[in-house]
Amino acid sequence: MSLSRLLCATCLTLAMAGTALLPASAMDTRSAPQAGSFTLQEPQARLKLRLVPGTTLATGYHSPFYQQNPATGAITLRTDGLQPAIRGQTAPATVLREGTAWYFQQTPADMNASLHIDTWPSDQRVIIGRIQSPHGPVVELVANGHRSQVTVTVHDGSSTRNIVAGTIYPDRNVSYAISSRPNGTLVVVVNGSRSVLAMPAAATAPVMWFEAVAGQTGWHMPCHGDMAQVTFTSLEVRHPAP
Repeated sequence: MSLSRLLCATCLTLAMAGTALLPASAMDTRSAPQAGSFTLQEPQARLKLRLVPGTTLATGYHSPFYQQNPATGAITLRTDGLQPAIRGQTAPATVLREGTAWYFQQTPADMNASLHIDTWPSDQRVIIGRIQSPHGPVVELVANGHRSQVTVTVHDGSSTRNIVAGTIYPDRNVSYAISSRPNGTLVVVVNGSRSVLAMPAAATAPVMWFEAVAGQTGWHMPCHGDMAQVTFTSLEVRHPAP
């Protein structure tokens, strides 16, 4: 047996023994996620993706990559180390995408979420939320298990900026808010730590939307067991009046 097959078999065995697709209990008093206002993007087969509309999610849809607890409303997202690339990225992700798109110059936009990181992938890095455009991510929140912190990455064309946005609690709970305003202000709050930034210049033209994510970063050995799992106990997107 080759080394890559042996490692894959080992990580799959560990994953089956140590992780189950069971949402964590609610962590706060915020309202539970409203699945009907999002579109799910998940793997369908080795080289395909499935888009599941909110109307289907609201009827109790579930899969190996998505589950909503009927008692608490918490939503669990799971990745798969063998799922195909999304928008040219090599790392897998399972995504809840906001149902409407917007221009940041025209409307205020807020996403608030509380979550529990159920399972870390091998590199201990999980994307947990972002502002997305047709050209790729504009702003990403990445949880780092090695450093117990969340980093905000701002993409501006070919350049990126990384700022430590907050710490991860020992129980692996994270609450965050991402807000943009028409004046170009970007505010990120992670577990009470507030960062005020500027929307990147590259974001002035494209339409964008929020995404709640369980996503892995960078290259990884293709293996079902090298996956990430995140449970969102609250999730809300708002566009308040200017």
